[in-house]
Amino acid sequence: MRPVLIGFTKNCAITLQSAAPRQNVLQVIAILLLLFCLVFAAFMAWKMIFYIAWQFGAQVQDSFPLVYETSMFLKMAAAHPKLPFFAHGIAGTVAMVSGAIQFLAILCGVKSRWHAVLGKIYAVSAIIASTTAIPLAWSLHHDMLLTSIAYTAGAIGWCLSTLIAVHTIMSGDLERHIAWIIRSYSYLAMVVTARLLLASGALAGSGEWNFEMIKLQYAVTIVATFFINWGLGEWIVATVRERRRKTLARSVSSLPVARPMPDAAYAIQTSSRSRQPYPTIAGRTRVLGIGA
Repeated sequence: MRPVLIGFTKNCAITLQSAAPRQNVLQVIAILLLLFCLVFAAFMAWKMIFYIAWQFGAQVQDSFPLVYETSMFLKMAAAHPKLPFFAHGIAGTVAMVSGAIQFLAILCGVKSRWHAVLGKIYAVSAIIASTTAIPLAWSLHHDMLLTSIAYTAGAIGWCLSTLIAVHTIMSGDLERHIAWIIRSYSYLAMVVTARLLLASGALAGSGEWNFEMIKLQYAVTIVATFFINWGLGEWIVATVRERRRKTLARSVSSLPVARPMPDAAYAIQTSSRSRQPYPTIAGRTRVLGIGA
């Protein structure tokens, strides 16, 4: 693979790649989880295609391929407002795919020529999916207050963290952008964590999937999902920030010690530097070093 050459991808790859065995294991786990997100997104895209075909009058069998409990899914989908349901499903799938590709490229050290384009696609689709998730949370789970609150909190966190991530990269604050885009994707991954927890609960306990029978279990699972993903996102942010700090400290310590120069030469060099612009990201001045 070619080395990372451009701004954001280069900085993240330097941070997340390490020769230490423990860090390599964490990197492999992160890559596997992102690949699982891509598989999950493909599954959700297939369900959306199935639902769209059914909306346009296509005949479906009782057990449609790769759609668990077809009649139950159609009943759930019919309870949603159509426009928010379509917008949330399609935009959420696009956001999950584009975000996973971005992080995979960073973790594998691959040069991403489409980073800015995919970033814009992710931001737009994430905002659409998160805002439409709020009315959907209250339309399907109107009799499950705790579940609706947990879904709404996750959607608000996803939307706000995405907006802050966009604002920080537009203002050239790379350090905070990295932190907030990680938080954004961790909220998005709530849908994956919830499915894993619900599937494990169904395998360990009751075999039937029935909202009336396991209403409390479902609500507790969604609340736990919110706190798990929030905590995981904060842990990843803290880990990345610490590794970036250590990487910067090592790079600074390896620099040769500058020899003192005469006052006249220093005055000339300082005068010339003051007229040189700083490097930019997206046409804006970049603050060098670690941001606040």
